[in-house]
Amino acid sequence: MKKNIAIYDRYLSTAGGGERYSCKIAEALSKKDGYDIDLITDIYADLEEISDKLNLDLRGVNLKVFPFISEDYASRITRKYDLFINATYLSSLPAYGRKNIYLCYFPTPFDVDFKFIHKFLLIFFRRPALWLFKAADRIGRGFSELEIEEGLYEPRKFLLRRGSWSSGRARLKIRVSGNSLKLGLKNPAVSEIDSMKVDVRVSEEKRGEEKLFYSRDIVLKRGDREIIEIPAGTSDKPKIVIISSDTFIPSDIDRNSRDSRKLGVVVYNYSKIAFLRRVILRVLGYIPLFLVTYPANLEFLDTYHKIITISEYSRRWVRKIWKRESDILYPPVDIYSFKVKEKEKIILSVGRFFPEHHNKKQLEMVRVFRQLVDSHPEEMKGYTLYLAGGVSRRTDHLEYVKKITEESRGYPVKVFTNIEWEKLVKIFGSSFIFWHASGTGEDEETHPEKFEHFGITTVEAMAAGCIPVVINKGGQKEIIKNGYNGFLFNSWEELKSRTMDIIKGKIDTEKIRLNASESCRRFSNARFENDLESMVRHIIE
Repeated sequence: MKKNIAIYDRYLSTAGGGERYSCKIAEALSKKDGYDIDLITDIYADLEEISDKLNLDLRGVNLKVFPFISEDYASRITRKYDLFINATYLSSLPAYGRKNIYLCYFPTPFDVDFKFIHKFLLIFFRRPALWLFKAADRIGRGFSELEIEEGLYEPRKFLLRRGSWSSGRARLKIRVSGNSLKLGLKNPAVSEIDSMKVDVRVSEEKRGEEKLFYSRDIVLKRGDREIIEIPAGTSDKPKIVIISSDTFIPSDIDRNSRDSRKLGVVVYNYSKIAFLRRVILRVLGYIPLFLVTYPANLEFLDTYHKIITISEYSRRWVRKIWKRESDILYPPVDIYSFKVKEKEKIILSVGRFFPEHHNKKQLEMVRVFRQLVDSHPEEMKGYTLYLAGGVSRRTDHLEYVKKITEESRGYPVKVFTNIEWEKLVKIFGSSFIFWHASGTGEDEETHPEKFEHFGITTVEAMAAGCIPVVINKGGQKEIIKNGYNGFLFNSWEELKSRTMDIIKGKIDTEKIRLNASESCRRFSNARFENDLESMVRHIIE
């Protein structure tokens, strides 16, 4: 009998470095005999798009949307698995699988990004919020009867009787027979679709096949809403509800919009429920989730059988802060996707653009590069600084990119946001020097979370034949041996000095490049898959 394994990544839709780690776990295990793999998230993400962005193959993985309601609901979701792996950054979700693994990128304080308003709400409204969310399981008819399989961006709103955008194709499963399902379907005015076509198809599972027993074709005028009631049917088998509709992209309609999602019909759960219960559920829909998920202590870790960390740096801080032991599973790096090409005068840095606690210091690197150009005009002639990385459509993140661009004006600096994988690989191959500066100028003992916990892009740079010049802090020290396969620096001045030594030809770059190519193999996909399989087999069997 196959073992059921779930990997939970709440931030799957962001497709960042942590998501590549969790999805690589899913990909690797899905290709092994004897495992059924579910990838769980609470905001819908297209697995095909995620696969393309992360250069992975997730065709053997099932997507499950997990709309967190309460710990009781969480226990029902996780309990069915032989192995539950929590790969969500800053998660305090307790686990109830037969065996459970907690993946810790770094034991960052759970209130690291809290502002005054967050702390105020936590002090005065946490207890009422916890009580209401626990009550949700008891009063929210349909939480166990209805499963959202795909296509709803905000499933928690749907279960709490508020509208949820679909992606143009939503799939629901009615688990309990004998109950009809009443749905609301709306074409909001913001869609600018004058006549939205909506198709509803309901099938029953019979003998491994889905037999259609109900269908409805609807045309919704702009701003209109229609309520349909799906009959209970005569079979006691689960029913599959598929809702397809025309779609639009908000940012294509409004240039000021930062929402690039593909959106379809808005779906509401209008199944019959007592008035008072409906009111309470509506109130729950407006309560910030952090009031419920913020841990009062570390007891949730006691539900896990093993903690995995991604580096010796993270393991040391888990031991120091959480007083727990852990095993290291270094992140997988697709080193064989990178080819050493003819090197150009490019200094490259790769990392997401954001201004928060462990940002990649792109703004500071632009200033360092400007200083090099100004102080060494002859040696720096022809050199360009490339900054590449993803950026979310948050105002503060976009403002950070804007500030970097303004700081770069008049200097040979190129900024690439949300760059395609293939293009990034080519840039790696052509780049001569690689910079990584996360944590520079910070105090490692006071704020260890501000440093790179491992350094995947550094390994990728080594595989592509770049000369790494990276900070002598965090996980970077586990990758780079100074003077052997790259260089470490402790200050901005030292970064400039190391870089100029390379540019002026004072370094045997070919020897460094060969050593880097050899030493990066210990972080390969193959090594990761072998270590992962051994670890999973040991804990699950």
